[in-house]
Amino acid sequence: MYKLIAHRALDNHKYKENTIEAFINCLDKDYIDGIEIDVRITKDKKLILNHNSIIGNNLIKNQTLKQLKKYNVTLLEDVLKLNTNKIIVLDLKDKMKSEIKKIIKKYNYLNLYICSFNYELVSDLLNTNVKIGLIVGYFINKNKNYSKFDFLNVNYKEKVKFNKEIMLWTINKYEDLKKINIKDFYLITDCAYKFIKS
Repeated sequence: MYKLIAHRALDNHKYKENTIEAFINCLDKDYIDGIEIDVRITKDKKLILNHNSIIGNNLIKNQTLKQLKKYNVTLLEDVLKLNTNKIIVLDLKDKMKSEIKKIIKKYNYLNLYICSFNYELVSDLLNTNVKIGLIVGYFINKNKNYSKFDFLNVNYKEKVKFNKEIMLWTINKYEDLKKINIKDFYLITDCAYKFIKS
């Protein structure tokens, strides 16, 4: 059995990924169990949503929120204020330990799952009151100690054994779903509507 997580809040809708409109749309769908968000930090330490490290012609971390406003970026807190009981997976793309600890403290009532490819960052976030996981894939983190984490966020093509919660990304074809040999997992997808459970 799986739970559906909308990757970057993508589904069968007209909204751009990682935008407030996309998140609202996904959170309103009964078949979607949660959303996945890409979090980046600006020069002035604001947390925004964007998968890529560059907006315009410059790195996000070298631009202020004021400079990025013209690109209609979404603040992480704007999504967290939607106050849902669904799963919210925060994929931390940059180093932001103190800033994310403030978020954890402020929004500890939400169902937050926090993960990153950055092993040291997520290791430093352990023993908080949210679930902390490691992202594994593209030859990154394959030889790390997984046992201390609450969950793994794994490319579905990887062969990883783990006796805790598993999130598999990014499954967009039903034939790929049929290859999964795990009993219970979170299915991260750009098109949750294709995997609605009957």
